[in-house]
Amino acid sequence: MRAFRRHRGVVNCEFEDAELDLLQGLLSQLIELLLADLPGGNGPGTQRLVPASSNDDVFVRLEREMNFYGGEYFADEPTLDPVLQRLFPDPYPHDPAASHDFHRFTRAAQLDDKVAAARAMLGDLQSVLDGGYCSIPQSHVTAWLKTLTNVRLALAVRMNISDAEDAERVAELPDDDPRSWLYSIYEWLGWVQESLLVAQE
Repeated sequence: MRAFRRHRGVVNCEFEDAELDLLQGLLSQLIELLLADLPGGNGPGTQRLVPASSNDDVFVRLEREMNFYGGEYFADEPTLDPVLQRLFPDPYPHDPAASHDFHRFTRAAQLDDKVAAARAMLGDLQSVLDGGYCSIPQSHVTAWLKTLTNVRLALAVRMNISDAEDAERVAELPDDDPRSWLYSIYEWLGWVQESLLVAQE
């Protein structure tokens, strides 16, 4: 990928075909995960989306592969996907009643905002021209930044990264460990996000 550049209200970059496939797959599965937690349509971002290239959940497949190499990195959550727990943290962990009210009044709107942002980014990626040329309207930049953050959080959950020490541990894994490959994606997404931020300066 070539770094982002801003010109006349539009942000441009160039992606490799493999990078586009990866991003579209991750975004499709993020949207499906969010919609699975949504009790009914609540706005423009809540229409069902069929993954573009695979029926296998990217996040679930990655977790299954990594569990094979070391299940101790993952904690089972029987009622709520841990990715959703990270994307929608409990603001009142010591007050169940307040937490219930907060989620009851805000969860659908938060979900819709995340889905709408992811769909905006996915639409831009699906409109990429020959040669990997991607043009992002300035009005979509915030959606890209939010969605890149959400995808990185999802990957961090699957790798059990919650702080810098965890990230350092995963970064030192051998190259033949699938978690090393996943961490390289996590780091690359961080570079994409940083490049987009720099282009706004």
